[in-house]
Amino acid sequence: MSDILKAQIAEFITGKLKDSGKGVPENFDNTTPLITSGLIESLYLLELAVFIEEETGTPLDLTTVDFTKEWDTIDGIVNFTHSHSK
Repeated sequence: MSDILKAQIAEFITGKLKDSGKGVPENFDNTTPLITSGLIESLYLLELAVFIEEETGTPLDLTTVDFTKEWDTIDGIVNFTHSHSK
């Protein structure tokens, strides 16, 4: 499930980048900094959280997340999702 979720998140993020007129970095992967690089905006994080909840069928407890630490990469998002799902 992790690899599938990573691919779904990557597709969601690249779609948002394209919709916003930003280009997708050539070397975009699961370790690309998303927040600290300014690649994605905070509004997209909330949309991403809803997307992940819908895809996994599990609510996330976002009160425990430090977005810039735990959600700065796709790998970090998936790790958080697996360890903090309600």
